[in-house]
Amino acid sequence: MIPESISLIERQLLINQCKILFNIGDEKEKDMYEKRIEILEKGYTGLYPKVFNNLYEEVPISVYEEISNIMKMYGRINDSIRLLPNPDKELLDLALLEFEGFDEDSGMHYYMMSYLVDRMDEHPEYKGRELKSHSNNALIKYNRMLSIFSDFEKSEKLQYSTVDLEKFINEVRSISIDTQL
Repeated sequence: MIPESISLIERQLLINQCKILFNIGDEKEKDMYEKRIEILEKGYTGLYPKVFNNLYEEVPISVYEEISNIMKMYGRINDSIRLLPNPDKELLDLALLEFEGFDEDSGMHYYMMSYLVDRMDEHPEYKGRELKSHSNNALIKYNRMLSIFSDFEKSEKLQYSTVDLEKFINEVRSISIDTQL
């Protein structure tokens, strides 16, 4: 978020930093920093986006926590599926339980997840996979599944049976019904 106002002290600190960068930069960078210095010195608040143009909006901790909970849930689901006997797997519509990624257009979840996987080496099972959902219902799906996951967490259930996995599947199916109404 680009500030609408900056205190004099903060402006002076930014000006000093821009002057340092001006002195060590190449010609193109010097021109950019010279303009930023002038914008900050004169307090042209309408031009602050030119000073802060490489900053992204902060990702709220709630987004990170939501992604962490979703990944923890998927870790448990995937581990449970791996441990199921093949006949039980065939009884379930496991395609409904697959992680779809996040919708790139719907917010910060996609970018945060991509950063966690690609730069922070978290959730290595998703490295090299498409993390962009082609459905705008993915987050709805995950949040519905998280309600079941939360109940399992409260009861300290670490592995899910066929019946447990069916609860997740039924919840995902109910989304399709809800969106058709």
